[in-house]
Amino acid sequence: MDVFSPQEATYARDWELPARKVKGWVHEVEVPMLAGDTIHYASDHDAPGGRVEFNVHSHHGKEVTYHAKGTESSVAGTFSAPTEGKFYLMWENMSDGPVRIRVSAIRHEVHRGPVAEGEGHRHG
Repeated sequence: MDVFSPQEATYARDWELPARKVKGWVHEVEVPMLAGDTIHYASDHDAPGGRVEFNVHSHHGKEVTYHAKGTESSVAGTFSAPTEGKFYLMWENMSDGPVRIRVSAIRHEVHRGPVAEGEGHRHG
């Protein structure tokens, strides 16, 4: 498992998913986020659609919530965290052969510090 650290604004990697049921056939990227943080992600592979399942999910105890799913050879989207927590980008090789995956993501964080006087909405 990789981690897309909160200290990083971008994440880009490529790797090979081994054939189904071989060690490493599932790969996750942990993304710690605050409520309102957003990531823009894009992932592609050179195998036909349906060979790799992609999802964005989170865990709440034993319950898993899927925020996005896809089986296309190219997926892209935006995910905004509804709450603070750890979210996961995950790829699962459904085929009998290895598949090369490429992924990139950009993080946009909510404002973390105090707003300076005069910033924000003006009334008048």
